[in-house]
Amino acid sequence: MSFYTALTGLKGAQTDISTTSNNIANVGSNGFKKSRAEFGDIYGSTPLQAKSVGVGTLTKSITQQFSQGNIATSSNSLDMAISGQGFFALQAGGNAQQTVYTRNGAFNVDDNGFIVDSNGQFLLGYPVDDDGAVSDKTLSGSNKLQLKSEYGEPKQTTTMSMGVNLSSDSPVLPADNIFDPDDPETYTSNSSVTIFDRSGNPQSATVFYLKTQSSTDADPTFKYDTKLMVDGLEITPRLTRAVDPQGAALYIDKFGQQTNLPQDPAYILEGKGFPLYKADALGAATDSTPATLKSNGIETFLGDGRTVTIVTDPLQFKATREYQSLNGTANPTGSTFWGKDFLLVDVDASGPVSIDIPPGTYNGTQLAAAVEVATKNAFGDDKKIQLTDDVDNKFSIDLKVTTGDGLSTGLATPILVDLHEASIVNTAAEAKAGMTQTNFLSHAQVRINDELNAYIHEVGGAGAAGVNAANVAALNADGRLFKKLVSGVIPNTAIPAAGIPVARITGNDIATVTHKTNDALGNVVTTSRYLAYSNDATGAAANIPTVKAYDNNVAARLAGGFGVHAAGTPHAGKPYFEVPTSGFTLTPETVRFMQFPAGGKTTSAMTAMFGDKDIAVTEVTTTGASASHYRVTLDYAMNGATFPAINGANERPIQVLAKPSDHIVAYFEDTEGLVDGVNEAFYTNKIVVQEIGASAKRTAAQTTTTNAGGAALAFTGTLASGEALSTLGLNTNTLSTNWVDDRNPAIKINYDDKEQRLTFDADNAQLGLGTGIGMNNFTVYSQVLSAGTNGIGIQAYGNNKDISLAGDDKAIGNSFINDGPAVQAQNQRFGMDVYFDTVNNAFEFKSGSTGEALAANSVQGVSANQSKSDISIGRYKLTILGEKDPTDAAAYTAHKIGAGTNQVLGFPREGEVGYTAATGIRSTPAVATGAEALIDMQNAFTLTTVGDENRFNVVVNGVSAFIELPEKNYTGITMATALEARINQMQHPITGQPVGGVDVSYNAANNNFVFTTGTMGDTSTFKIDGALRFGLQDIPLGIGNTTEIKTPTQATDNLGRPLFVSPTGEITTRTDDFADNIVEDFYPLYLDDGELTFNKAGELISPITKVSYDGLPNASITVDFSEATQFAQPFSAQNVSQDGAASGRLTNLEIDNYGNVLAGYSNGENVSLGKIIVANFSNNSGLKQIGNSTFTSTAASGDPELGEAAEDGFGNILSGSLERSNVDITEELVNLITAQRNYQAAAKAMETTTSMTQTIINIRL
Repeated sequence: MSFYTALTGLKGAQTDISTTSNNIANVGSNGFKKSRAEFGDIYGSTPLQAKSVGVGTLTKSITQQFSQGNIATSSNSLDMAISGQGFFALQAGGNAQQTVYTRNGAFNVDDNGFIVDSNGQFLLGYPVDDDGAVSDKTLSGSNKLQLKSEYGEPKQTTTMSMGVNLSSDSPVLPADNIFDPDDPETYTSNSSVTIFDRSGNPQSATVFYLKTQSSTDADPTFKYDTKLMVDGLEITPRLTRAVDPQGAALYIDKFGQQTNLPQDPAYILEGKGFPLYKADALGAATDSTPATLKSNGIETFLGDGRTVTIVTDPLQFKATREYQSLNGTANPTGSTFWGKDFLLVDVDASGPVSIDIPPGTYNGTQLAAAVEVATKNAFGDDKKIQLTDDVDNKFSIDLKVTTGDGLSTGLATPILVDLHEASIVNTAAEAKAGMTQTNFLSHAQVRINDELNAYIHEVGGAGAAGVNAANVAALNADGRLFKKLVSGVIPNTAIPAAGIPVARITGNDIATVTHKTNDALGNVVTTSRYLAYSNDATGAAANIPTVKAYDNNVAARLAGGFGVHAAGTPHAGKPYFEVPTSGFTLTPETVRFMQFPAGGKTTSAMTAMFGDKDIAVTEVTTTGASASHYRVTLDYAMNGATFPAINGANERPIQVLAKPSDHIVAYFEDTEGLVDGVNEAFYTNKIVVQEIGASAKRTAAQTTTTNAGGAALAFTGTLASGEALSTLGLNTNTLSTNWVDDRNPAIKINYDDKEQRLTFDADNAQLGLGTGIGMNNFTVYSQVLSAGTNGIGIQAYGNNKDISLAGDDKAIGNSFINDGPAVQAQNQRFGMDVYFDTVNNAFEFKSGSTGEALAANSVQGVSANQSKSDISIGRYKLTILGEKDPTDAAAYTAHKIGAGTNQVLGFPREGEVGYTAATGIRSTPAVATGAEALIDMQNAFTLTTVGDENRFNVVVNGVSAFIELPEKNYTGITMATALEARINQMQHPITGQPVGGVDVSYNAANNNFVFTTGTMGDTSTFKIDGALRFGLQDIPLGIGNTTEIKTPTQATDNLGRPLFVSPTGEITTRTDDFADNIVEDFYPLYLDDGELTFNKAGELISPITKVSYDGLPNASITVDFSEATQFAQPFSAQNVSQDGAASGRLTNLEIDNYGNVLAGYSNGENVSLGKIIVANFSNNSGLKQIGNSTFTSTAASGDPELGEAAEDGFGNILSGSLERSNVDITEELVNLITAQRNYQAAAKAMETTTSMTQTIINIRL
């Protein structure tokens, strides 16, 4: 038994020696892992044995030791070691294709370029994309790592990248520059790169840059043409679509607006042809324009700073050039024109509107401004002032005296003004129907004057007594009264006549005015005074009637007594004549001659020499005069002429008017200048004679004041010409006693444009202390209403204030709006412009809108049909009385309207002459958007005066006003309506420019207000400042926009013929085959051939895409300019490259620590072949060794865990290194000695056992 026990020990020692010997034998094997023999004892026993002896030893296992071996460097890049955990994965050759694992990194390349170990097993790697990223991490998706030959094959250049900087300081080449690649003067810069053909043959490619444009205000870009030359051959760019930054193809409409989504993209897909447009030929951006109409030149009237006079007085119509033309005058003269129905205007085909121009003297610029204001008013949205009976048609004026206790006492019965009563401006019916603002102010002022004077009239009107003595006393007006005599209407038939009576020579005449006054003793004094009427037929004042009052009228002596003072006398060279002393004065100031036919006499030498106008008098004396005569010397330069020969037998009687009256004044009744700021005037065609001076100091008690014994003022007899008084309307007259001069109102009404309210100003010089009236204060008020407020803002009684006459204060009404019928109910237009060209002396009218007629969706941004901007101008034909001819139907001929003419404006023009059609797209208005309100304006809220929250400062197109809303409850909608009404009532206080057309809306979603102007374009502005509560504090200025358009130019060939792209994509000049199949409205946009465009920042803005060039044999090339710049630096080629390559061979192989296998070739290619797989096992000792330091996985080792080098749990790969075996030779030799001793001991035991056994046998034997 002991023999066998010793035998197991011998076998175990032998196994241990074999294992150690194997380790020692593989000490030089790369990646070898040493083994260790592991033993266990053998022990046998039976259940009844308490103690037993072992029976030997048994080899349990031979275990691999996977500690890392030493790393040794190598000159072979395919020698690899894993520093750390992991195994290389290999695929066995042949049909087995078993995956094995090893730490032996000694690899080489087989005939097919695969990386293999010494047994021909393939190294496995992960597949990677172009960026080297692993695309599959499974064994099934792994690749055999191979140095693929195609990476080294020739590759034709398909793309060039030209990352260059073009110096912004380079000059623009001349327009006539002819490019020559051999002449550096014909290009700006160039850059070259070597490219390759399909066989790998190198070619020289050069891009030449030709600067064609520098930045300007109109086009802030820099442009370069490019030329591509390959081995001296110019390669032309292929037609390239323009795209947006997202790569979507661009289209343009007729105005060059770009879009990537045309209204109907299907038309491109239908295979249609289209005109060829390129991005560089879209044209400069210009403003859309309104329709414009220019007049004929009017240098004759307004050139060189000349002025014209506009009249609207019917009595002066005969003085106008219009009358002369109507009367058949061959060559009209003068510079006076008729302002009624001055112009007939149609804006945007809205219908003709006739406008009037206020009277005045204008130069061209002033007249243009007046016409513009009148046109805007005529087409605006202004409303009339319409008053309601017994609600707001009446107001009261009270004049007050302050007593010693400081209290003011007014009139017992204040002065009541009823605006629904007639005036010289309106009939009662017209006043009730509604009045324009200027009409209202004139009417109201006349009514105030009338009622101030009517206050002292006898109850029931001006009767026999003529005055109300009690009211005279209440006003303290005694001693300030005067008589006023108003004639009947001068007959229209007399106005156009050539002189008033046919027999009159000059159109002058004299009417006698019987004037009665009381002397100091109360006696009636009757005096004859004289009214001179003049209506010259010729001269500067021709056909402009005038009236003037004189105190004297005598007949000049015809039988001698006239001549020129001799030399050496005090008045040498001055003429003199004689008049009777009776009826003349020693202080005449001036004299005036008039002669009328009488007794068949035919000559008028006196007026032929001296005329019929006032001449200053130098002296009146009896010295040298005939008996009972004065010698009157004129301050008149004879300049050597003799006194005219007066033949008493033939000379018509000479009427001498002298002494411009100090007692009466004569004038035509009208409202010119009556209200400050109101240019419109109203005329009655009546003559007024009114007392002035000492005669205007009547008392109520005077008999002549009460007209006892006859009228104090009356026209008597016949005219000096012998004609009846009715010729001048002097036969029917109205006499009244007044205390207020209508021409100089004691209380003036006006309108405050900025605050939109009425003001009343009392004249302290007429009513205050020291004037005889002696008032201290005045006040204006309306009646107290049970509900609502006065429609014209006059404060109700109790809310009114007393205004001191001593200061400059005024009675101020509340803000109000005109709420009557619209002045222009339909066809409202805004923003029209009238301009006078001082160079060409012509007027220019512009419609207030821009844009031509466009169908919906035919251009970008126009979603509905757009009507064209348009303007037509003319005039109604006038009658001989200056009225509109009822037969004129305002017919249109081109842009001319009506059958009349306006010479001073140079209209109408015939045909289309002077007309410029509108262009482009309608401009947009100014929009100001309020912030969100602090209150919910969908619900009712109360607007108060607290913090002036009801006041708003508004500026529209330069016209400003303070808008004040009444205190009451509003919602957002009603407040918007109230603001809109007041804003549209704004007008410039000096120029009269109206606002109008502003839309104010309430946006419930955002709880804010939005303001939109009626005018359009970049001159339209809107600004409002109001309470924060309503979101109207510090809101941004709204500015309109004049829409910009371009005029694209269709590409042409070298003969200038327009180019098209056929449905098949061919560029052609012929459209015969697809003439009916061409796209409309939107057109594909292409890039200009080879052009680069940079912005001011030096960035490339076109082309965004790469540009393809044709011309290489059987190939094309794409050039990428995306990295090109244009900075203020010298030219440099920063990144010029291409993607072609010549034939190449492997020059180097690089394997990094991450296992990336990178192959480099002689042609410059660097290729990532893959990434080496690194595998780990949960139990390395369970691997099965199959030779050559190679293992296979077993159930004991578990499945491999695949990973990448340098990842967590995986070692790094070291290229050019090998892992040696992990055998320690010293340790192994020690182990060998130990095993040998064990073997010897076991052998000795066997020997001893054998010897003992033999001895026993021998004993037995």
